[in-house]
Amino acid sequence: MKPFTATQESILLVLAVFGFLVPNGIFLYAAVVDPDAVRQSFSNPVAIVLWLEALLLLVLFCWLIHRNGNPKPGWIVFLILSIIGSLACSVPAFLWMWNRSTRVGSVHLK
Repeated sequence: MKPFTATQESILLVLAVFGFLVPNGIFLYAAVVDPDAVRQSFSNPVAIVLWLEALLLLVLFCWLIHRNGNPKPGWIVFLILSIIGSLACSVPAFLWMWNRSTRVGSVHLK
């Protein structure tokens, strides 16, 4: 994959922060204000399908990262980012970290 430009790298970082704050903020707000709504989501078939889809995508992305041999930052970092944040956070954050490690690695090769 072609490295991202500095502008694209900045956009990835903004998207990662947004993906961390907004979905997590809404979930934490709902969990504090109306914990019954969170409990009910585990019995709602539509919500369960969305949870399972996110889990399937997480496994797929981890496998793709491992299969492509991306040692830095690696699939374990992606998994941790996804658990702490969400896929909306982990995908742009992983791409941002990968791009920075690629850019730093190419500078040292010159």
